[in-house]
Amino acid sequence: MPSPSSHLRAPLLWLLLPLAAGFAAAKHWPLPAAGPGVLVVAAAILALVALVLAPRTARLAHAAWAAALTGTVGLAGFVMLHARDPFRQERSQRPPREATIQVEVTRIFPAAPNSRGISGLGRIIAAGRNDSDLPGRSIQFSAIRKVSVPPRPGARYIMQGVVQPLSTEPSNAGFNDYLDNLGVHLQLARTVIRREVSPPPRMERLRLSARERLERILRRGLNHHPQIASLYLAVVLGEKAMLASDQQDAFMRIGTFHIFSVSGLHVGVIALAIYCVFSLSRVPRRPTTILTLVVLWLYVEITGGGAPSLRSYLMIFFVLGAHALRLPVNYLAALTAAALVTLLLDPPQLFSTGFQMSYLVMLALMTMGNPLSEKWVAAWHPFAFLPRANWRWRHHAVDHFGRKLLAALAGCVAAFLASTPAGIACFQLFSPGSLAANLLVIPAASLALISGFVSLLAGLAGLGPLSTLFNAAAALILLAIDWVIRMGTRLPGTWFAVHFRADWLGPAAMVAMAAVLLAGAAGRWSPRWGGYWPPVVLLAVLLIFLVKLG
Repeated sequence: MPSPSSHLRAPLLWLLLPLAAGFAAAKHWPLPAAGPGVLVVAAAILALVALVLAPRTARLAHAAWAAALTGTVGLAGFVMLHARDPFRQERSQRPPREATIQVEVTRIFPAAPNSRGISGLGRIIAAGRNDSDLPGRSIQFSAIRKVSVPPRPGARYIMQGVVQPLSTEPSNAGFNDYLDNLGVHLQLARTVIRREVSPPPRMERLRLSARERLERILRRGLNHHPQIASLYLAVVLGEKAMLASDQQDAFMRIGTFHIFSVSGLHVGVIALAIYCVFSLSRVPRRPTTILTLVVLWLYVEITGGGAPSLRSYLMIFFVLGAHALRLPVNYLAALTAAALVTLLLDPPQLFSTGFQMSYLVMLALMTMGNPLSEKWVAAWHPFAFLPRANWRWRHHAVDHFGRKLLAALAGCVAAFLASTPAGIACFQLFSPGSLAANLLVIPAASLALISGFVSLLAGLAGLGPLSTLFNAAAALILLAIDWVIRMGTRLPGTWFAVHFRADWLGPAAMVAMAAVLLAGAAGRWSPRWGGYWPPVVLLAVLLIFLVKLG
């Protein structure tokens, strides 16, 4: 067990925070006219200064070392994002024009069943002589499908349409912001897919085939209940497009839409289930860890290998790795390492809603949720004047469930405080009802996930009736969740449509909340500095002075 003094240490924050600041600066400012070489030389000089000052222990030398290190990493992040996306600061002034281009599809957005239209993201591989500036750029396309095989990620197609800059219409602002954060600045409108040039790689074809098989297993016994099947597939495999619009609205408004994203909850529950299966099979610890990570990676890949699931996988990788090597498990250090690796592999992730919300919520759970839970549980003494030896089963039950409820409530409070600024900034929603809803939905959704996992195991083993049984059990759980959420959205005060008074206030509020959480954890939430109240006060200030209804 780590000592209390080292429990929340995360030295990699010295790299993560300045790297993120460098990426944020690169999003808003271009490279200097002299080119990136000037910044590279400056970063090298600062790195040398940090190296020289590292062994010194004087306070001034330590402060200079910290400044040199953060400056080095910040400049490196600034140059890295520009190198990764050289067109980020460039805004094309070319008028819309028809073009025929070869596109490698990187993502397909789910469409309604039997729809002839399809949209997605891709990278331009080749273009005509008059469009020599297009190859290498990312593009969003909206196509009319005219090929025998539906477009698949990884395949290359000849597409014809109108190439134009992203629309500036207010009705499309949210989606265009999402594309801009990904480094996509061009659209291919009124697109026709002429033909497929090359199929997806073999691994991508295997992934799609495996996903189709898992969908067939999960649909057993639910073919005559499409709405329940859509909820089930959305929870287990992240098929959010199958949800009806009213279902999406209800879960979004009450702050529980995260159960349909294959992220921390899904990957964590599946990892725990896989680990328990191997542990109960008497597999030694290290082989169990390796097998769990391998099977979990297959689940992440089959469900699409999306950024949220990859982020969660990385954190579990570091936690299980430390556990297998018999090292102290430091969850904040694992979270920091996962965030750092994610940004090094894909810098634009910093600007995605999912990255910001998931890491801010996880930060709150680790820095505030865990110690607050310990404090509340330690104060729980329902039968203080009755000797424990005289307790009966009902006393033990009240004590046990009270502790579990207080621990879950502490986590929900921390998650609510962290997610509220992000929810207002990204979705223009304030959901007070999410505090109670998540207390019910998260345990129930975890049970549905475990039922789905057992169903998949049974189906893959050829035990069809057992798979159908667990599908039915999960369906009943999801029916109850759906009813609770729909009823909850009808109650007054469970959600409000709101927005920040200025666009920049949203990111600033999230940064401020992260800073308060880290400061509170560094001070061990001492009563001298306000205990656990600073995040509450910060949220109250945001809601009273910086947020408007409507």
